[in-house]
Amino acid sequence: MEWNRIRRRRNPDLVTCSLCLRVRRDSAWVEPESVITELRSYELDTAPTLLPAVCDACIDAIVGRRAQWEDTLAA
Repeated sequence: MEWNRIRRRRNPDLVTCSLCLRVRRDSAWVEPESVITELRSYELDTAPTLLPAVCDACIDAIVGRRAQWEDTLAA
């Protein structure tokens, strides 16, 4: 069990919003600075792997802009 925790810390996979760069930690999207500090990624031998995603706030913003655009076209 301990080995898995150490191995993950050395090269973690991070789900990162491609638009705002927030990082998914558990069930929340957090600012990248806090994740860098928590993981101390600057001390790792290799950089964490970044997996692309889009956070809830960015999805809401995109959907809102599309709705406004559709309303404009309908008028």
